Amino acid sequence: MKKRTQRISAGILAVLVSIAMVGSGLLVFFFSGDDENPTGTSASQTANATAEYQAQKLRIDAMVQQSKVDPENVPLQTALGNEYYNAGVAAQTVAPAEVKANFSKAVEAYQIVLKTNKDPNIIVDMATSAFYSENYDLADKSFKEALAIQPNFINALINYGIFLSQAKQDWAGALNQWQKALPLAQKSSDKEQIHAMISQAESELKTNAANGTTNQNPNPALDNPKGN
Repeated sequence: MKKRTQRISAGILAVLVSIAMVGSGLLVFFFSGDDENPTGTSASQTANATAEYQAQKLRIDAMVQQSKVDPENVPLQTALGNEYYNAGVAAQTVAPAEVKANFSKAVEAYQIVLKTNKDPNIIVDMATSAFYSENYDLADKSFKEALAIQPNFINALINYGIFLSQAKQDWAGALNQWQKALPLAQKSSDKEQIHAMISQAESELKTNAANGTTNQNPNPALDNPKGN
């Protein structure tokens, strides 16, 4: 089954999009492996997006039934995690109330895979899913785990920086991750996008310094997040 390219760890073409999470509004970057249009859906595409989302849900239902018969099937659980992830992305446009649940289910599937396959790509996919499902503690731990295994994994560096800036308001930490990612970028367009993120982080830090503030967490509840 072909994966949709919205999965963040699939590549490094940055697209700035807004997503409405339950309890918070997050401004995040999506990365895809192909030079596609941004994931935002125009009015003329809404019907197609809705139909595709419903088809995704049917695929997921079928895969869930398969997984009940063979719960330790790693390829199946990987595909199921990816499908839930893609459904989470799609739901941002057509079913916002289902975003968090889809990403939470993606986390569950990826966790089964990671019992036997510590692939940094999957760890980052799970970390990103945990981020979107507001399981910040798991997200932070998993991004660090991926980078411990593969320190120069550009997608982990970029997405960990996004997590730090958006979930933790840690712009200094985000800047550090993006500065590490910059020399790893191969395409000029990717470098430009990372430069833009670095500039944003530097601007935020200058504003904080001018206001006499630091990278304070605006939501203390994030320091003691609830797990799934």
